[in-house]
Amino acid sequence: MSQEPMLNTPGPGRMIPFQPGMNYGNPARQRFHKSHLFEFKLGVGRDLSMMPTNVDPLERVVTTSTGKFKVGNTVDGDGVFEPEFSKQAQFVPSFVGLDGKVLRFFAQMTDSVPESLRDNFRDRQFTILYFLVDDSIQVIEQRKHNSGYVQGVFMKRHKVPRAGGVSQYVEEDFVNLHDFVDTPSIMLYGRIFQLTGCNQFTENFYRTNELPILFQAVPLPEPEKSDDSIGMGRSTRGGTSATGGSRMNEEFDTAKLRPNQRAGYRREKFLKFNNKVLRFYGLWDDRKSMFGDKRHYTVNFYLADDAIEVLERHDANEGRDPWPKLIRKSQVPKKFCGLNGIGVSNADISDKVYIRDTDLKVGEIVDIYNRKVFLYGCDEFTRHFYRTAYGVEQPPDCPPPEELMEFPLQTEPPYTGFGTEEDSIASFYRLIPRPRAFDALKQEELDKIIFRWKAKFDLDLMEHAGPDDSKRRFVVSFYMSDSSVAVYEPPVSNSGFLGGKFLQRQRVRKHGTAKTESSYITHQDLLFDLPGSVWINGYPFVLLECDRFTLRYRNRGNIASLLSVDSIHWKIRGGLEDLQTLLFAFEDADEKKTGAVFLDVFVKVLKHCDLQVDEDEMLALVQHWDQKQDGTVAYKDFVEAIASLH
Repeated sequence: MSQEPMLNTPGPGRMIPFQPGMNYGNPARQRFHKSHLFEFKLGVGRDLSMMPTNVDPLERVVTTSTGKFKVGNTVDGDGVFEPEFSKQAQFVPSFVGLDGKVLRFFAQMTDSVPESLRDNFRDRQFTILYFLVDDSIQVIEQRKHNSGYVQGVFMKRHKVPRAGGVSQYVEEDFVNLHDFVDTPSIMLYGRIFQLTGCNQFTENFYRTNELPILFQAVPLPEPEKSDDSIGMGRSTRGGTSATGGSRMNEEFDTAKLRPNQRAGYRREKFLKFNNKVLRFYGLWDDRKSMFGDKRHYTVNFYLADDAIEVLERHDANEGRDPWPKLIRKSQVPKKFCGLNGIGVSNADISDKVYIRDTDLKVGEIVDIYNRKVFLYGCDEFTRHFYRTAYGVEQPPDCPPPEELMEFPLQTEPPYTGFGTEEDSIASFYRLIPRPRAFDALKQEELDKIIFRWKAKFDLDLMEHAGPDDSKRRFVVSFYMSDSSVAVYEPPVSNSGFLGGKFLQRQRVRKHGTAKTESSYITHQDLLFDLPGSVWINGYPFVLLECDRFTLRYRNRGNIASLLSVDSIHWKIRGGLEDLQTLLFAFEDADEKKTGAVFLDVFVKVLKHCDLQVDEDEMLALVQHWDQKQDGTVAYKDFVEAIASLH
């Protein structure tokens, strides 16, 4: 059987015409991916068009993990497909074998610091990475806290040229791994890096390739000072340490420094005391002045630049606007002498003395722009700083006691006489007066309660009484809903008086009170024993009698104590022609023949006999004859009491 590349593709070795219906697949084919001419496996690119034509490109396999290559396919006489293999060593290109292989060197570079007052030079630590795959170099600076300059990637990864002309086609013009051999330093872009060491892989790499490497021995860097020792000492210009526990040399004058040294002094101070803030709690009591008050503040002192910030402390629901700061972060003079002129800054005034950390102490008063702020406490960091930097201990917190301030009471002004009293007092409590609030349900219940009296003029108290005033009669009404009073005079024919409304319904002031006083007549001023006198709107009245509702309200429903039971008995005796009729009516209602009936039956019998007894008289009878307080009446005793009347 002849070997064909593909039975379903045209070619010179094809025996069957390439016509529709004449295409057959290779029965021994095992791979069915799309045909291609370029193959990339295991990092090796191959052009399949350069392969022998008698080998199917789709069946070709490149290097495997076992080092075998598949070069062709054959079909035996029985039609069984058998692949052929040949042993071949694995090919690994350089960019595959060196991928991820990096030489690591540790280096040090010394920079001059002319603006520093203490250090003329600064040592910087670096890590130099050399990538073997493409001879590129990357330099990374080791990070140091509060160093004052940018750290991290010092030089990005790329091929570093040597000094002089550089050609991109000449490999010798760039720094390679041989430049690290037998030298304690290397120069990159004019900067000399002192090689101080390398990792184990780099050392093994150079030892294997028999290349010597040298490193320069450098002293170990001094350990950084911890927060416990911060501020304990500072070098002066001459290099002498400021001792004695102070944070800095008090005799040190920055005005004697050059501009670059003065900037270095500020930078050094910033690097040492950045983010270190002394916090005090203060109180400003200004209650002795007009509209003054007691205010609490938080005083923050920034050690980096000796600036002070004063923040207001607000409590919940204190009614103040939440202003965040009283004084923004700035240097505060010890004695405030007014604002600077236009165009003049604080730096232009050399004789100004500003508040320092040594001027702040718990229990003392600090003058902040003419505000006497009493410092009554501080936080734990502030106490620790003064203890370590100055060797002094801040006094314990001493919050001032709350003084009892007596404020004058705000009394209501007198009534002006214009409008109603409620409207006048409403304008005192609010800028925009509101109508008087009232309970509608209570108003509806009290609106049904009206007390009425029959009255006449009290001629003994009346100064200018007329000859006919003794004949005039009035009806005085008191309304419980709004405590108003109305006086009505019934018209009498040929009396000489018109009659009608004598006093319109209104609230009436008590007799003898001024117009500006709020004292009005209440129901307690009218519910007294009759007859009695009362002044209403400047007229003296004698209350003669009242109606049954007022009488019942005044005596709390006890009508029996006010009505005569004997008179009610005479009324019943006069209304009956024969007492036997009343007795037979009670006996018919007494079904059990006990000689007593219940109260409701007693009332029904009296109403059935049509005796003309009203509700109050019926209530008085029930209260009188229910002697046992068991809800029953002995009707035989009741009939005998009426029969005994002569």
